[in-house]
Amino acid sequence: MHTSHMLSRAFLGLGVAAGLIVAACGSAAPGGGTGAAQTSGSKAAASSSAAASGAPAGMPTATSLKGWQVSIGSGGVGPQIDNTTGDPKPPSLELPGDKSYVWADLKKPINQFSFDVNTQGLFDFVFGASDTGAGYMFRIDTRGGTNYSGFGELEDWSDWDCPGAGSTSDPASTWLHVVVAITGANVTATVTGPGGLKEVNTFNGETDACNTMSDGTVLPTTLGSYKPMGTAFGFEGDGLGATSYTWIANFT
Repeated sequence: MHTSHMLSRAFLGLGVAAGLIVAACGSAAPGGGTGAAQTSGSKAAASSSAAASGAPAGMPTATSLKGWQVSIGSGGVGPQIDNTTGDPKPPSLELPGDKSYVWADLKKPINQFSFDVNTQGLFDFVFGASDTGAGYMFRIDTRGGTNYSGFGELEDWSDWDCPGAGSTSDPASTWLHVVVAITGANVTATVTGPGGLKEVNTFNGETDACNTMSDGTVLPTTLGSYKPMGTAFGFEGDGLGATSYTWIANFT
């Protein structure tokens, strides 16, 4: 298992490491990040997607913590609403990379998710999960090398596989637009961004890596047909440290 993946797989813990999971209500104060680069290119697509799909009743947003379950990481700050950063304008949901995450479950299937993301390192969007976190994720990873943007599995909120294939060219500190579309037994994640960037990632058959869980469970090395384990979804800031931030905007 790669050392870099060991960092990401140890990061969550469903509030055990941090000792806190709360049902969030209302907006938090501006976050403690350094502020993300305001690179254009995703906001037009996000607005179009939101207008076309609409948001399900009760869907939480990236402009408030209302409706999210919130897990505060080791840095003690946790997910916040950042009133200084957004795409194209604030606010946005800010996630420090200290094992912090948010999740929700509307108890009904959602076939498309759309959002803008700006990460200084990496982050995970979780979907098709149980309330204990067993499910799937799509990761944006900007570190390059063998650190891929792509699909992976989760055994629970604190233990997951990581992509073994996908893109290695996603830029850091840049707004990217992501659409995760679920069609029957397959899922695609389309990433667009500045300079004509466009990537289409396919769930079915994608290779996994670092798939031995911390409790010894070994997940399949290849993702087959999509089989949801529940209807929960969420955003994870991952575990690169409290000074590595991710921002989410225009979530529908």
